Amino acid sequence: MDSFSSSFNSFLNHFRASANSFLSQFEPLALLLAPLLTLLVARFLQSFLSVIHEKGLKATFLGFFMSSIKLIPGVKSYVDAEKQKVVDKLHSGSKSIRENWRTDLPTTGLGVGVIDEMKDEKSKDVDWQGKCSGTVYIGGSESEGHFSLINEACSMFAHTNPLHLDVFKSVARFEAEVVAMTAALLGSKEKASGGQVCGNMTSGGTESILLAVKTSRDYMKMKKGITKPEMIIAESAHSAYDKAAQYFNIKLRRVPVDKEFQADVKAIRQHINRNTILIVGSAPGFPHGIIDPIEELGKLAYSYGVCFHVDLCLGGFVLPFAHKLGYPIPSFDFTVMGVTSISVDVHKYGLAPKGTSVVLYRDHDIRKHQFVAVTEWSGGLYVSPTIAGSRPGGLIAGAWAAMMSLGQEGYLENTRNIMEASKMIQNGIKEIPELFIIGRPDMTIVAFGSAVLDIFEVNDIMSCKGWHLNALQRPNSIHICITLQHVPVVDFFIQDLSEAVQTVKENPGPISGGLAPIYGAAGRMPDRGMVEELLVNYMDGTC
Repeated sequence: MDSFSSSFNSFLNHFRASANSFLSQFEPLALLLAPLLTLLVARFLQSFLSVIHEKGLKATFLGFFMSSIKLIPGVKSYVDAEKQKVVDKLHSGSKSIRENWRTDLPTTGLGVGVIDEMKDEKSKDVDWQGKCSGTVYIGGSESEGHFSLINEACSMFAHTNPLHLDVFKSVARFEAEVVAMTAALLGSKEKASGGQVCGNMTSGGTESILLAVKTSRDYMKMKKGITKPEMIIAESAHSAYDKAAQYFNIKLRRVPVDKEFQADVKAIRQHINRNTILIVGSAPGFPHGIIDPIEELGKLAYSYGVCFHVDLCLGGFVLPFAHKLGYPIPSFDFTVMGVTSISVDVHKYGLAPKGTSVVLYRDHDIRKHQFVAVTEWSGGLYVSPTIAGSRPGGLIAGAWAAMMSLGQEGYLENTRNIMEASKMIQNGIKEIPELFIIGRPDMTIVAFGSAVLDIFEVNDIMSCKGWHLNALQRPNSIHICITLQHVPVVDFFIQDLSEAVQTVKENPGPISGGLAPIYGAAGRMPDRGMVEELLVNYMDGTC
């Protein structure tokens, strides 16, 4: 033992002497700075590789190149000026309108006269009846029928707030029943669901998605200890997932859709790793109205032990009834193994007032991670189920009234009407040789493009005719989301669309005031960071 210790000490002394001899040829300052510089270089390389891994090699170098170019004197100011021109074009005169908006309270209140002023302002809104993609889902005139019913229901409970459960017990009941009735449409009473489906009402599809993502993050942290969460979505998934990723510090992996414009299960599988908390499927997706392969995605999520959210914000109050009517609707709800949460908007095809949605979970163990409980506040013990604390009880009451007044028979009849209108519009588009339909729509969204015309120019002409459609990208196209408002005007839509195509065919090129050049340029612009800046600047000048 003494021999080994002596040999080891001799080795250390020799090593120390050799090291000191070697380092003696360097300046002490260099020896001090070398490890620091090495650490800085290593951190830079780590960050650089992380950006490449997240954005891709092409996007990273393009962003670096554009940032470098802007360092040249005069270039940045020129680029900013050109961007401002685009933003001004997007605003299209809204700044002049805002100049007349009030910035101070009136000295003397208007009293009941404020209603007359509101009616005057309302009369200046565009004629939206039957002309908007989605937007208004209730049919008929807003002064009668279902409109009148939910307006009365909302007014009756306008003062209520479900935060105060002990006071507004009626609203608490309404919310519980809206959630339960919605869940029943989506398989909660089937054995395959597990019999524990639960949820809450929210302010809309975005909040429902935000809560589902936040809940999945916290649930997977508890279950697997994941602290650097990632989620995987198809590029057709709603932009609310981008918002959730930014809000909750989750890395978002976006994968291309397959040739049928559905979520690519194989591509999603390739992106799953030890940090994956959630994958997403849409039924249907907002852009093209196509249902993702929910059963395949459910099996994938189940096999990897990750959460799986199904976005039924559009389809929740159509697909169950379309299935009953005999349409070939694939499985999409809690009867699918692996589905852990679902979002569904009541204010779309549920025909409830705007600001009502539902988020559902397979069981209470998952949903508990949605809640926020505070024990150390001087204001007392506090617990809240959703993002908002106070919530408008009038909207909850309006949603309950909508569902109870229509019943299953009402929703069946509405679904029959809009599905037939969707088929009529698809057939009408197929008869216009310059257009083609994107994929095979499963529901009431019909997207279409053109290989011979600028589809955004067609959209501009349709706008001139009073239509408000949605412009899409990848591929360039537009869509109409069919509601009860469109059932009586299907023939007018096809006629106007045919005329718009003919106009562009005979007179190609942008029209005065049209947005086709901006949409086209944005789609071709390789620097997506610049497009993002344009959108942010536009929003900053709008609200």
